[in-house]
Formats: sequence, structure tokens, C-alpha cells
Amino acid sequence: MDPAALTADAKARIARWLAAEGVDPSYTAFVARHVDQDDAGWRWCCGSNCDPCVDRLARVVDQARQILCQPPAPPPGLTPPPEPA
Repeated sequence: MDPAALTADAKARIARWLAAEGVDPSYTAFVARHVDQDDAGWRWCCGSNCDPCVDRLARVVDQARQILCQPPAPPPGLTPPPEPA
């Protein structure tokens, strides 16, 4: 998702969740860009004590997906299920 597409409410909520995880608000764009990305392409911890750890960012992405009603993209090679009729 384009970070510019976030509503003011979504930005405020993401900022609160980032703060709760102890992550700088400059990661708002990271969260927005990963809301609709396939988890397999980015969601893994390397165990090197990075700051912030992707696990902390992933929790914020999960919360953003909920308020934006945005599921992650399907993994490459899989087709998404059909929309309900």
C-alpha cells in the first residue's frame, strides 16, 4: 500500500502501535508498504538483534491490516480465493 494512501486516522493508529512497540514513527511507511505484501517475502527474524526487529514491525503490520481490512498478498504461485458471491 502506498503510504500516501493512509488516512489520518490510520496514520495516527499506526503511530500509536509503533510507539507501543518502541519503534520510531519513521517506520510508518514501512508498515504501509508491507500491509499488502506477501508475508513470506519479508516476515522473518534473522536472530541478529536488529533494532527494530521485524517481529515488532510485523505486529504493527498485523494491526494495520485489521483496521484497513487488507489481507496479505498470497505467496507467489498461488491464486487468491474467489470473492464470495
